[in-house]
Amino acid sequence: PRDGSNISFWTLFTAIRHVYNLSFPLTMLLTTVGFLTCGTFSLFTRKRSESTHDDTVPTTIARFLPCPSWTLNLASLCTTGPYKIAHDASLVHKYVPGSASEPSLVARLLTLSHHNHSSPYGPTLSISVKEKYQDGLTLCDLGCLHAEREDALPPTHKLNKLHEQIALGECGLAWCVMRTHDKDPDQGVIPASVLEQWFGEERLPDGWWDVGGGRPIKEVGLRDAAKRAAEVGLFKEQF
Repeated sequence: PRDGSNISFWTLFTAIRHVYNLSFPLTMLLTTVGFLTCGTFSLFTRKRSESTHDDTVPTTIARFLPCPSWTLNLASLCTTGPYKIAHDASLVHKYVPGSASEPSLVARLLTLSHHNHSSPYGPTLSISVKEKYQDGLTLCDLGCLHAEREDALPPTHKLNKLHEQIALGECGLAWCVMRTHDKDPDQGVIPASVLEQWFGEERLPDGWWDVGGGRPIKEVGLRDAAKRAAEVGLFKEQF
């Protein structure tokens, strides 16, 4: 549905997998978590007008039985709570209910993406880091930014274990999906233009569907996304 309401499980599953070129297991995990935390389960009965003279007795009986419905509204993804997806350490959303990105946080992303100096991160990290960066947000930048956002949270907004894993997963998956298609996957970056359109304007970046455009060429798998999320989590220990 174009208004983002009453989306069925398989409609969302198909859309996520097609748009972002994710593997079946990764798409299944994301869709299932979304529906378990923010979906709506209900029962409804079919209208009697839907019956025909050709209906069999079992079919006629079935029309009077309640049918299960499991749907999701995109707006519900912004709902806060200990067992919801929305959390207080989002890269571009402050710790208040709402779906709009915070301009100051988007500006922080863009500022961080324009660097040309040597890495400021600790040498004890196991992540491969370039001595000189091209413009764009590296996985190191995302890890540093996540640690910065979480460290700045007031005591009443600290993340629980579920939200911590969700936050790390968001950073790792964002990098896997939006990074440049370098031959060496460890050296990719998310270009500043992509950051502005994806996080700031909340839309697919320009040229997403072009040949060799922004959409991942290689399918993004669950193992790779989990690996990048774990690497982002290393920065919390260094912060």
